[in-house]
Amino acid sequence: MAETRKIPNGVLALGIGALVAVMFGFAYANVPLFKLFCERFGLGNTGKAAVRGGAAAYGGPERISSATGAILSRDVQVKFMGVAATGLPVRFGPSVSLIHVVPGRPVHLDYTFINMSDDSVFFRAVHSIAPQRAAREFQLIQCFCFEDQSLAPRETRVLPVYFALSPRTPSDVNEVQLSYTLFPKDEKDTLAGTARKAN
Repeated sequence: MAETRKIPNGVLALGIGALVAVMFGFAYANVPLFKLFCERFGLGNTGKAAVRGGAAAYGGPERISSATGAILSRDVQVKFMGVAATGLPVRFGPSVSLIHVVPGRPVHLDYTFINMSDDSVFFRAVHSIAPQRAAREFQLIQCFCFEDQSLAPRETRVLPVYFALSPRTPSDVNEVQLSYTLFPKDEKDTLAGTARKAN
């Protein structure tokens, strides 16, 4: 029966010490290496459009930047759609139903909401973006869908939407659809109550 060879303690200690040194060196170099990797392959915030400080003439974010810059040679058609859930007496729609967007540039439009009833209404807007491949590159900067909303009887309200398409939107995506569905909220619901105070 073969005997198992024992590793001398000195060799084992030297091996463990070398392993610890390699691990420490990797941890020390991890951050700059990760930054280089992200810049090379366009991952993280290096490739995604990001809002910079300042405001444009229309009052929104000033510009969008990216590691690759805006793709000024193309535009993407964005369509806007929306529907209110059954029983919710709210009529709403965008200021434009279709717009051509240059990836990397912020866009502003308004949605008008009208309460058609003689009672206050409380609702939440849920958005969806198609196709799915473009959804991750569609950046909502400001949207009424971020909070619960309320309308007084027969009230009309105009709410802004700011968004941008990342310059990394797939080149074969020429049309994007932004849809909203309004769902009723209970007046006594905590979120709806908070939104009512804010509005």
